[in-house]
Amino acid sequence: MDYVEELYQNNKLLLRAMDLPVPRKNNVPSYFDCESWINEFVFAMREGLYSLSTTLIVPSIGVRDYKSIGFIINSDKADCYHIAKTDSVSSGNVKNGDFQANKSDFDTIDELATYIKNNKATDMNEVNINVKLDGIVGLFINKCLRIEKLLKRIYVVKIMLREITGIDYPIYIYDLDIGSLNKVELSIQDEEELINSLECDKVLFWPDTSSTPSYIDLSPSKKVIR
Repeated sequence: MDYVEELYQNNKLLLRAMDLPVPRKNNVPSYFDCESWINEFVFAMREGLYSLSTTLIVPSIGVRDYKSIGFIINSDKADCYHIAKTDSVSSGNVKNGDFQANKSDFDTIDELATYIKNNKATDMNEVNINVKLDGIVGLFINKCLRIEKLLKRIYVVKIMLREITGIDYPIYIYDLDIGSLNKVELSIQDEEELINSLECDKVLFWPDTSSTPSYIDLSPSKKVIR
């Protein structure tokens, strides 16, 4: 059992749902659009992320999440300031003073975890948090019929984030039918096959300090092309 799986067993993992990287194949060069991912991680590296909507997952309970791909957060490293047993329809940002949501049901993550266990509550809960980069511990995809496509997309994210943050985030498969989380072990051959199967071989990266875009090459043997 690794660190992330241990956190899961102790009811400490939050899932942040994200959009799938989109292949832009009609552009020259073709690339994956990961703008939402890049924006969140750049903020996480700087001042931190505020008012993120996340979902607490609990072992052996198939808690529903919002989307089938995203990143994993250690709740002990986050400021969990609003905790609801269902979708709280949150909006706004505490940093700007305009955060709004339905009432909070619990004061702590432990209370929410106990509620989920006692009631076998599989409905999506919502935990609003503030967090910095050190609170992000991995990437996830849901186990589903399109698992191969999701694995390709999260692999794109993995390489992109390795270039941007210097962190090689592990990938996990979350099975929301039985409430399990398992690490994906990729061999060198597995990674080569994933790269060769991608529709595009670059990710567009446009730093706000630059007037021109950069392209992150998805081949592990290459660096950022400027």
